[in-house]
Amino acid sequence: MSLTHSEQDIKHSWFGHFFIGKADAVKLSASGISINRTKGGFFAHSRSVNKVAADEHFTWQQLDSPPVFTLSPLGYLLSFTVSGKAYQLPFLSYFAQHQFGNEIALLWTNANGARIAELVAKVDKILAHTYLRESRLAMIQTRIAREYQRWFPWCENLPLAANLHTVLARLKQIHRWTRADVKQLREDYIQSQLVKFADYFEHVESNPLTEKQRRACIIDDNNNLLLAGAGTGKTSVMVGRAGYLLKSGQAKADEILLLAYGRKAADEMDERIKNKLGTEDIKASTFHSLGLKIIADVERAKPSLSPWAEDDKAKELWVHNTLETLIEDEAYRKQLFEYFSRFYYVEKSPFEFEVEGEYFQYLNDNDIRTLKGERVKSFGELYIANWLFSNGIEYVYEAKYEHDVRSIDFRQYQPDFYLPEYQVYLEYYGIDEHQHTAPYIDNHKYLESMAWKRQLHKQHGTKCVELFYYQHKNGSLIGKLEQALQVFKVQYAPLPDEAILATLHELGRVTELAKMFSQLIGLYKAACLDEHGLEEVFARATDAQQTRKAFELLEPIITRYEQHLAINGDIDFDDMISKALTYLQRGQFISPWRFIMVDEFQDISEPRARLVRALRDSCAPHSKVQASLFCVGDDWQAIYRFSGADVSLTTQFTHYFGPTAQSDLDLTFRFNSSIGQVATQFVTQNPTQLSKDIRSLKQVASPAVSILRRGENEPPSKDEPSPNPLEQALTAISARISAGSDKLNSVPSVYLLARFWFQLPDKTQVNQLKAKYPKLKVECQSFHASKGKEADYVVIMGMKTGMRGFPSMKITPPILDAFLPKTETFEFAEERRLFYVALTRAKHRVYVIADMTDVSPFVTELLTKDYPIEQDEFSTSLVQRLFKEVKCVRCSTGTLKPRTGNFKSFYSCSHFPLCEHKEQGCQLCASPMTRNRFAGFKVCLNEACGHISPLCNLCGGDMLLKDGRFGPFWACRNYRGQNLPSCTNTLNKAKLSLPSERPKKHVS
Repeated sequence: MSLTHSEQDIKHSWFGHFFIGKADAVKLSASGISINRTKGGFFAHSRSVNKVAADEHFTWQQLDSPPVFTLSPLGYLLSFTVSGKAYQLPFLSYFAQHQFGNEIALLWTNANGARIAELVAKVDKILAHTYLRESRLAMIQTRIAREYQRWFPWCENLPLAANLHTVLARLKQIHRWTRADVKQLREDYIQSQLVKFADYFEHVESNPLTEKQRRACIIDDNNNLLLAGAGTGKTSVMVGRAGYLLKSGQAKADEILLLAYGRKAADEMDERIKNKLGTEDIKASTFHSLGLKIIADVERAKPSLSPWAEDDKAKELWVHNTLETLIEDEAYRKQLFEYFSRFYYVEKSPFEFEVEGEYFQYLNDNDIRTLKGERVKSFGELYIANWLFSNGIEYVYEAKYEHDVRSIDFRQYQPDFYLPEYQVYLEYYGIDEHQHTAPYIDNHKYLESMAWKRQLHKQHGTKCVELFYYQHKNGSLIGKLEQALQVFKVQYAPLPDEAILATLHELGRVTELAKMFSQLIGLYKAACLDEHGLEEVFARATDAQQTRKAFELLEPIITRYEQHLAINGDIDFDDMISKALTYLQRGQFISPWRFIMVDEFQDISEPRARLVRALRDSCAPHSKVQASLFCVGDDWQAIYRFSGADVSLTTQFTHYFGPTAQSDLDLTFRFNSSIGQVATQFVTQNPTQLSKDIRSLKQVASPAVSILRRGENEPPSKDEPSPNPLEQALTAISARISAGSDKLNSVPSVYLLARFWFQLPDKTQVNQLKAKYPKLKVECQSFHASKGKEADYVVIMGMKTGMRGFPSMKITPPILDAFLPKTETFEFAEERRLFYVALTRAKHRVYVIADMTDVSPFVTELLTKDYPIEQDEFSTSLVQRLFKEVKCVRCSTGTLKPRTGNFKSFYSCSHFPLCEHKEQGCQLCASPMTRNRFAGFKVCLNEACGHISPLCNLCGGDMLLKDGRFGPFWACRNYRGQNLPSCTNTLNKAKLSLPSERPKKHVS
């Protein structure tokens, strides 16, 4: 029986007829199903009666799937759902299933076949003409899953038309897509576009785009991250992708937004697009101009941007002047003095260090100085000095003791402080309440030294106040000092505030604080904190108390800053980003851009990333078109945390933006394979850096990173006549050019690079170098300024340790650190990336100048960790070559450097004056000696000499050869006669057997 052109009724069973009072229950037709009931059906899902009017009609398209017959004792039940709402019609004929089961299924199939065919065709069209984005995939899978549930498995046994059978087979195939299938579908699309637009990709740039560059132009997921290594042609991709979107018809020019970080970069991008694509309709925008456009569009007036938004120096000057004004208020001034006196530095206990040299390095790196500008050896001494100074008590730091207690081998005793007006000495001893010293100090010798000092003061009747580390630790130090000075009737005359302020100005502390506050204003505003958020910032700071104290000084400046902007009707950059973001989130601005492209993404800050994400998510109401985000960056070159950039937004891009298509450019056109190998090996020591395999177009077999080991003041020699290491490197470059080693086609360019500008030659010196090396184009750049640039050769300078070394060891102020992106756990992570940037500026060769007596740990790593570098291009002096063997025996980390005194030459620690260790050179040739060759002996490092002398087996001191009544003997240099501590150890020369590695010219 066919119902294609007729109607047919399904009868009630005898019980239904009896109970309902009607014979006909359901009417079937080609258009749908009509229910003939007056007492209702049952809404199965809610188990409540769903009132259905008599003869209510549902089209077959309204039914989610064909109705189903279920046998019951009182007749069949007919069940179906409409938009998820379930219906049951009971008491149908016992023959209903047999008579109408297949017919109902076919009627439903005929009515819904076109719908499923249209869906499948639409999916296939998407696959053929667009990249399968994650958002489209999710929508397709949702629709397909819904249709699959409507059709399967019941349709598999029906005699369907051939075309419908084909459509259902395709539906089933799509429903079974795996991630591998999706990957292949995307690859098929990419390949088809590569073929279709091959000619475009060949000619859009001066050189044909590489396959990876082409793929990056085509791939268009909702979120796209292109990791572009140094010199791999990321700008070519930005231009090529914009052109591809236009040429393929996927976008109009006004639907593409290019975001660059600075006006110069944006202008360069515009010029490149104009030249390569022949259009001026696509314009690169800065974040500044983007924010202004959004605000102007919503407010119908362009906002007034504060001059400070793009003039940091003007902003710093205003903050400095405001700080000076606030200082005129006594309460604020007292807060400022307290901050500089007690909270200016990040305090670390000497007990935190295992090696004394590391503690000295920390003090040097952070330039721990008193309010008088003196460098001290502990925070206890710092607090004592600042208290004495603030209270007008004259003191001398480490003045020589008034009685001469020098010996041949020991210098004059210098107590920590001396109060000349009262003839009182102060000694600050680094022991805890259990008489323990820091781990690196010999506890027994230290206590002996304390006893010797006490004996000395007693012997000469001098007054000495003893103070201790544990008093500083428990906060009683200054109280104890005050009590002790009262005994000696020391008079306090607190310095006038003007005098203290003058000292702070002289030290540059106020200027430095104003500069930090100027930076903090932007970071604070960008954080958008309420009181609870601010407390969280304090809680996670490395020094919560110091951070609070600094913020108390900052807060009134922020208030005045905001008032100034309001009075002048201005907004700053942070306001602009915040306002633009608010307008996007509220839907007051609808983004017209369907394709958002961001350059140098590794330099993005969180507020800017928030704005980019809001742009991506902004769309007109009911619009199904979603914008795609394409970000180009290189986490290996993320070097701007100090300005708020957050590298984790790149390394954890998916976490922030959602599912992402990540690709990479791995062929560099800049540096050769040797430079690339060294740079890659160096930066990937940090396991959190994203893995990339950067290949070089230019392959070389020999090392191209050369280490030049020479001290700045090391005089020229017969082998190396250049007056200094820089000219030595430039001479080597000139020699390579003359020999044609690197096949250059133009005037060779040389970058002189350093971490800080002051480490580079000044303008006059550069001009002198240009005159001396006329064949070289010499230019100076800081590491940061060199980013994005390239030269034929690079000379890297300033590879030292310390606060102004590289990596910079200076601790970031806690308040600044608290408002910056989270510090990375890997030590010197950003500084390591900065060195990678420096290395990869060179096309042909890098020269790293290093003074091994004060050398950067990065250079030490290159020399000792199996890097493919050149170490033998230059001759190297003895001290430079054997620097590891002339480490300071006292502090362990310092290097013994040659110095000249009033009467003789000697070697002293590079941590001087914190570490006062010094020792004589070889008795025979004055060369440095090492303790590392043989246990218990010192060996001259001059191979032509090789002199060996013993060390004291009791105290470790040098032994001096002396003549005695019974012949020559070795005596410890630490012998002080009756004065303690003193070492009386001696060794009979005749009975001492000296070690020998090889025949020596001189053996004592």
